[in-house]
Amino acid sequence: MIRLVTLGEFPSEVLGHVARRLHAAYGMGCEIEGQAELPEAALADDQETYEAPKLLEEIDDDTQLYADDKIVYLTSAPLTAPEGPMGKGPMTGFPQFGGGRAVVTSHGLGGKGELPLDVGLAKRAAHHVGHLWDLHHCFDPRCAMHPEWSPGFTQYPEVALCLYDREKSERKIKLGQS
Repeated sequence: MIRLVTLGEFPSEVLGHVARRLHAAYGMGCEIEGQAELPEAALADDQETYEAPKLLEEIDDDTQLYADDKIVYLTSAPLTAPEGPMGKGPMTGFPQFGGGRAVVTSHGLGGKGELPLDVGLAKRAAHHVGHLWDLHHCFDPRCAMHPEWSPGFTQYPEVALCLYDREKSERKIKLGQS
């Protein structure tokens, strides 16, 4: 089961669209679980963005995570990556690769050259859920696992997996591996 937890307000039609698209992409149930608070401890030094990995560590929510569950936290807050050799950079989401939880932001969607809020958030969520199932980036620009920084990601707004990634995710799901 894929569970969606919001960290702030989202229109119900957007959440419904994200849930339907995740269900279609992965062929498993997806439900809107509820809402949690953004943890203050995850605020970056600039006090305007949230450090995505720290957010997943600090989040205080009582959502039960069963062995085959994946939890996706949805926020509109801007996310950042930890300091790296090129400094801190913005990010659209952060998954615990091969784990159970991911955070995805809607920040920046709907602007010029970007996907609409519902489609963009669904595609970002599908991408990061794929990483939870150990999927890597895909060369096919029509696949949700295509790198988000590539122009192909917004060129093809459909939220779908290529045949290879769909088959790989189905094997993982059937085996109950997380």
